[in-house]
Amino acid sequence: MADVSTWGWYSPSPWPGYSAADQDNLDASGNGLAVDPASYVEFTMRDANSDGVIYDADTDDVQPPDPGEYVFGSSLTLYPQEIALYTNSTIVISGVTYSNVDIEVTLFTDGTWGARLMDYSIPAGTHHSDVESITLGTWNGVEYDGVYTANVDDPFVCFAAGTRIATPGGLRAVDTLSEGDAVLTLDSGAQPILWVDRCTVPGVGRNAPHLLRAGAFGAHGSLRLSAQHRLLLHLPDAGAGAGQVLCAIKHLLDPEGGRLVRRQPFGGPVTYVHLLLPRHSLLWAEGIWAESLWPGPQALKQMPPRALDRLTRHIPGIEDDTTSYGAPARPILLARDAKPLVRRYGLQCLIHAAPRPAATGPPGQRDTLRARLCAGALADHSTRSLRKARLERAVLPPAPSV
Repeated sequence: MADVSTWGWYSPSPWPGYSAADQDNLDASGNGLAVDPASYVEFTMRDANSDGVIYDADTDDVQPPDPGEYVFGSSLTLYPQEIALYTNSTIVISGVTYSNVDIEVTLFTDGTWGARLMDYSIPAGTHHSDVESITLGTWNGVEYDGVYTANVDDPFVCFAAGTRIATPGGLRAVDTLSEGDAVLTLDSGAQPILWVDRCTVPGVGRNAPHLLRAGAFGAHGSLRLSAQHRLLLHLPDAGAGAGQVLCAIKHLLDPEGGRLVRRQPFGGPVTYVHLLLPRHSLLWAEGIWAESLWPGPQALKQMPPRALDRLTRHIPGIEDDTTSYGAPARPILLARDAKPLVRRYGLQCLIHAAPRPAATGPPGQRDTLRARLCAGALADHSTRSLRKARLERAVLPPAPSV
């Protein structure tokens, strides 16, 4: 079971013209409807089977609701009846009008309803408390079975704004990069950015950034990432050399109370930026190797329609064949494998700071004191835990210099 913290504007009054017998209350009759900005609430979506979708109870839909799925707040429990999307909606924030935004509307079984901006429509650097007016745009005519929980509160693989990325011209804040700019990668030197996307969300719950503290693993800066963002790990093994895998930062929380890596919730909004390159790559981010966006099946499932449309312009046919983009840059380590490693060997033997890469290509490979010490520690404590089938398959050629 997964609980997803989110927010929206909730109307305790019935949807205009609501009828319990009507399976299509949400339609063009909502075009131009005003939403009260003062009705802002925070609530939780309960995804009982953790499939990432809350299905509605509309009986003419293909997929019925899953048992135990609902929306709840401090005093209410609500069950979705219908889901609709109103495109070309308008909001006014601090006197600035934003048009062409998408607003999702959920009608509940008691006739009340809620509205929320889709993540990709949230203007960068804004906050819900500054919203002055909201007007629904045009119903898009689609009959939805439900809503993806990720589309309302789960940035997938993103750098927090301000993160410094290595480029051929020096360090650049990730939020200043544009499509066509080049960044430096571990395996292929300078590579162009095909696509940049960003969203601004409340920095709490599943949206809270995860912080890798400056200097925790050598000469590097503070690194803030979304929970799903993967880092490069080195798996030192006295018998097989050092392997490399990718692991989401949320699986690497410091067992010593967050001294090295911790979740960092805070009250204000956080802007996340993700970068798509011609192939899945490792980017130098504040002195740590972290991944670019890999548009695998899960990422595509989470992607809002407008973002997916832009992505398919760069990778035609990826919706039908997710393998067309290519494999991830390194094998991906799952939580059940990562957590035992962190407990047994410590983060400092798994995460390595890296010198800034040269603009002409990837850095060379050489042994390091850290690698030798970690390999010795592993030999002293036995390497049997690394012999499990999943990790044995993950072992790759020796790591680059750190």
